[in-house]
Amino acid sequence: MADLFDTMDNRTMVREFRETPLKKEEKERILESAIRAPTASGSEQWIFVTVDSEVKRNKLYDLLTEAQKVYFSKMLKKPWSNERIDKWLKDAEAGLFKAPFYVAVFVDLRQRFCTIPRIEELWAHQSVAAAIENMLLAATGLGIGGCWFGVPLLMDNDFSDLLGAKREEMQLAGVLGFGYPKEKKSPRHRKKGLNDVVKSI
Repeated sequence: MADLFDTMDNRTMVREFRETPLKKEEKERILESAIRAPTASGSEQWIFVTVDSEVKRNKLYDLLTEAQKVYFSKMLKKPWSNERIDKWLKDAEAGLFKAPFYVAVFVDLRQRFCTIPRIEELWAHQSVAAAIENMLLAATGLGIGGCWFGVPLLMDNDFSDLLGAKREEMQLAGVLGFGYPKEKKSPRHRKKGLNDVVKSI
């Protein structure tokens, strides 16, 4: 396992993966890291649905492509042109976002532990976000690429149906794709430095 700080410094989103399947022990290590995340009230209000069968992966990939189109055309304040979306779709057809292993992450609200639902749900989403980051860091430390997809939230009903989740019980928080990177990627520089985002009082 790589040094912790090297792992954090080198983590970046990987969107193009080799077709080589991950080893069983690699998948388990990534998932084990998720449940080691901090969890508000010790509630562990998370569920992880793994998707590695070819049929389900292909269906999930198709939905990811559709959700990304929604993002480009409806979510952005400055929507992409049709020409730009068509160019992106050609990249997608070449395998962009297609991973040998996906993990869908849900907030599990079937059991309640607190008296203020709004705050409990916020805490549960924070716990799930910490679990997601743990998985991405674990993958990086193992030499595996990972990508956090938020666009499924734009079509959460479709994704929940595909993944067999009852929407009244579980809230989709995101989908992660994992695989060996097609090529080495370097992290992007942040637009804001510490002086821009840290305030001492």
